[in-house]
Amino acid sequence: MAPEVKICGISTANDYIICRDAGARWTGMVYYPGSSRHLDLAGLAALADCADSLGSDAPERVLLSVDIVGEKLMPIIEAARPDMLQLHGKETCQDVDDIKARTGLPVIKAIAVETAADLDQCAKWDNLADWLLFDAKVKAGSQPGGTGHQFDWTILANYRGQLPWMLAGGLDRHNVANAIKISAAKALDVSSGVESYPGKKDAEEIHAFIRATQLG
Repeated sequence: MAPEVKICGISTANDYIICRDAGARWTGMVYYPGSSRHLDLAGLAALADCADSLGSDAPERVLLSVDIVGEKLMPIIEAARPDMLQLHGKETCQDVDDIKARTGLPVIKAIAVETAADLDQCAKWDNLADWLLFDAKVKAGSQPGGTGHQFDWTILANYRGQLPWMLAGGLDRHNVANAIKISAAKALDVSSGVESYPGKKDAEEIHAFIRATQLG
């Protein structure tokens, strides 16, 4: 079975429809002002309205935020009406426990990876998160994701954690088949690799990326 795909950082209703037509399982909506893919509350609500209008075959919507916890997260969730949350910062186990109790939503917890030792933290999320997302570690002060940076995929070749996981970081239609082969990923997250420029999704690249995952 081909890996499932999440197209992260969509910004328009047309992006969402393209992802549906291409066969993406998930789309990611970014609420992070430091990103070229950031959506304000009105933008999040517009995407939610589009998804609602498409019916049950529409991709699941994932709301990505960075270090927004407690009550501050609730207005963003109210606008976006997501199916899942992606926490891409330094959220603690207590933060995730609180967020799940408040919202009842599944959580994807991002793990920044540079060496095999970075996987040592994964087990602490076993009874809290629903998915892990392995992304390339970046320098302090940099954008936390969507940078196009890769890490060594062989680090994941023998990973046997309890939770399902997604591979992210520097993926595109040219390298994704090799990434799947090396890491044995069953789910993939792509953002900059399907853009014509930062923040602008490219329909041809989205279709080509998903075809590449299916061809293996």
